[in-house]
Amino acid sequence: MRSYKIIMLSALLLTVAGSYAQKGEFRGTASYSAAMPLGSFKENVVSKTSFRGVDINLLYGISDKVSVGFTTGYQDFYEKYPRQVYKLSDGSDVSAVISNSVQQIPLLATARYNFMTEGAIRPYALAGIGGNLVLNRQFLGEYTNDNTSRFALSARPELGVFIPFGKESETGINVGAYYNYVRYNKGDIDNMNSVGIRLGIGFPMRN
Repeated sequence: MRSYKIIMLSALLLTVAGSYAQKGEFRGTASYSAAMPLGSFKENVVSKTSFRGVDINLLYGISDKVSVGFTTGYQDFYEKYPRQVYKLSDGSDVSAVISNSVQQIPLLATARYNFMTEGAIRPYALAGIGGNLVLNRQFLGEYTNDNTSRFALSARPELGVFIPFGKESETGINVGAYYNYVRYNKGDIDNMNSVGIRLGIGFPMRN
């Protein structure tokens, strides 16, 4: 139920954003991201925090405070487990080192609300809704045991701050924390959710 509330909140923010007057400026944000898996994702697939991620936003300002657009990026989760005896799906046993590798590529419609348009620190809220392309692979030693690619429903709310490089500057640092809901059901996995932080540069895109 909580996951559906997150999706509905993200959709509401996107709808509200569309009601504002047009301003007409594109802005980009390029960020480094780190993410920590949660729930069955952490328990059954990868328990380690991923420090291999990038995040890209392209947003169009429809008012001084509201912008809408698109988010994509890449987050790579990986963990190698020590050698032990595992039971395969055909009932046989194998002694091997298992490695789990998961890549998530978000494709999200995104809305951002800036609580302040002036000042040295400008807080914002951002919400994305759409899907994640999930590449889920498991290796027994050097051999692939499972290789699954799937497009999964996803929603991502975020809170953060924008810190301009100067009083009159429209370029600055973005720091945000987010919750990433990814609906992925397979075997013992009922989600691939995570929480993360991102640090990047926000800048206007003009000719």
